[in-house]
Amino acid sequence: MSEEEVPVVENGVEAAAAEPEIPAGPQHMLMTDAFPGISKFADETWKCDGAPNWRRVPGFPIYATAQPNKADVDKCVEQAVKKYDEQKNVLWVNLRQEPVVYVNGLPHSVRNSDDLAGHIVLNEAFEINNIENKMASEIKKAGEFTFCKDLIGERAQEILPEYKSESGRVDSVNTLSEVFSFATKKEPKLEFKKIPLELNAAPMEDTFDMIIRLLKGHGSAIPVIFNCQGGMARSSVASVIAGIIKETQLENEFNKMKGIVPDEIIDSLRGKKLHPPAPARDAKDNALMLGEFPVVMKLIADLPEAAEAKQQVDRLINAVGPPNGVENIRETIMMDKMQFDVASDDYLPLLKERIMDQIEKYFMLIVFSLYCKEVGPAGFNKTFKKWLDSKTYREEISAGKGKLEWDRKVPEDKIVNLKELLNCDAFNENLPNVINQINQMSYKMFNDLPRGDQKCKSMRKLAGRTLIDILPPKLSVYLEEKLGDLSKVPDFYDMVGQLSYYGRMPELIE
Repeated sequence: MSEEEVPVVENGVEAAAAEPEIPAGPQHMLMTDAFPGISKFADETWKCDGAPNWRRVPGFPIYATAQPNKADVDKCVEQAVKKYDEQKNVLWVNLRQEPVVYVNGLPHSVRNSDDLAGHIVLNEAFEINNIENKMASEIKKAGEFTFCKDLIGERAQEILPEYKSESGRVDSVNTLSEVFSFATKKEPKLEFKKIPLELNAAPMEDTFDMIIRLLKGHGSAIPVIFNCQGGMARSSVASVIAGIIKETQLENEFNKMKGIVPDEIIDSLRGKKLHPPAPARDAKDNALMLGEFPVVMKLIADLPEAAEAKQQVDRLINAVGPPNGVENIRETIMMDKMQFDVASDDYLPLLKERIMDQIEKYFMLIVFSLYCKEVGPAGFNKTFKKWLDSKTYREEISAGKGKLEWDRKVPEDKIVNLKELLNCDAFNENLPNVINQINQMSYKMFNDLPRGDQKCKSMRKLAGRTLIDILPPKLSVYLEEKLGDLSKVPDFYDMVGQLSYYGRMPELIE
């Protein structure tokens, strides 16, 4: 026995040998950028399978796309260069907070091994670069790589999928910076920058300022390309921010034309481009789908000029979204709210936080429009962050983003009437009437929502909650015995079916 193997003796008793250390698993795992359903939009003028959701915002030199394959970066740049060949630069902004590594020409995001469904959140480019460089170095040394296929994309889901790891041979490995370094050498006009943008929450104030610093050094006609994983939410938000900045620049350029170009021509161009009439409102329009959240309406009531800022933001959101894009970032809030109405209790807190984050995002876009109208004419001589220091908007959105009707409930007087119909010996005779009234009230409560599966689910969930609220104790006990915990709100028609058997089925005698 060597000296290192001599057992330790304490108080005459040989101590147990120390457990061997189990080597920790890898801290990070690669996840494919591609996921089922990533392609939601196909540009009619130019389609590139290696750059899903590539599109140009109508009327603007603004492009958005998913993370392109390595071989397709140059093709995307070429499209912008050809369209705006008279411009000296083409800007490309990567908006991802998560590190990205290209393996065999395909982009993969770097995820934490213990949270494969979640994106890594980093807000400094050097932090992102460090992980990318480390991951690329490790893959090169290994000669093979392990990865998972993304199944859900950028939007978290209530039920997380089970990921299965796969292995592959490595032919090439590049960091994101390397891929775009190659692209800038091929196209001298290309300027690449990383500006991390929040996935769901409002962009940080520094993020607004970084986009301003990038764009204000160029004219309004300089093309800019934004990308995130799927070319959806983050690319859409950045496109709206860029649209606000470019419209401010264009306003300044119109002002410089005074005395050179007749005023009537300038006014006509300005009216068509920057101040088109707002679309007529339909009586059937849902207020929240239009962005009329309580905190936004309070802002407009306190500051009338915010109405014009909201109109600008809505116009740009509509231009960036369908049918010319993939996501309307204002209407998405309402779609999440509809999902909230039918979500399980465990998922509600996460979904509620996401909804409030998106309301804050929308609110801050309106505030950013106000900032640009005030500070933009002077060449953005004050940062957005510093400008906010003299305002109360941070406090307003913090206090107001949660002021939303989170639960739609049937009026109390209706509940009392329904309880009386069920709290009697002959409740079976009243059950059809109760079901009919609940269905009618549920439909009326969600009459403002567009038709579709989500609306049906919301109505059914409200009907189920209402039925549970009006049940007398004996029927509640009966249903719990048949369907389990009523706090999880079983299906409405399952509960109705069980109630129809109450007192009618003979007891089984063993």
